[in-house]
Amino acid sequence: MAIASPKKKEELARQYKINPEVNAKLDAFMEANADLVKYVKDLPREQLERKFLLRKMKDEEQKQGYSAKVKAWLAKPEQADLVETIKSTISPNMKPERQEQALISAAKNHIRKTGIKVG
Repeated sequence: MAIASPKKKEELARQYKINPEVNAKLDAFMEANADLVKYVKDLPREQLERKFLLRKMKDEEQKQGYSAKVKAWLAKPEQADLVETIKSTISPNMKPERQEQALISAAKNHIRKTGIKVG
């Protein structure tokens, strides 16, 4: 299923949420960095797409790397109690891969709340 391209600015405004504060901050940045704006505008569309997707790919790799660190941290014997506590809150009716994702997600929340450094 393809997404229809909006034809008018009103349709664009409805399709994309625009934060006025972020927009103002971006406008100021663009004004202060006119050379960068010109560079980006001169890039071919394919190159812009590739740069955007490269950033998304790096973000995804970073998330996966952190998830792997959390998974290794959970595998340590001293985390057995935490793992059991988290597992008790996860539905046994979930598919096993979803249970693992839920375990890692809950562990990330615990790490964030307690300020633990996972390295």
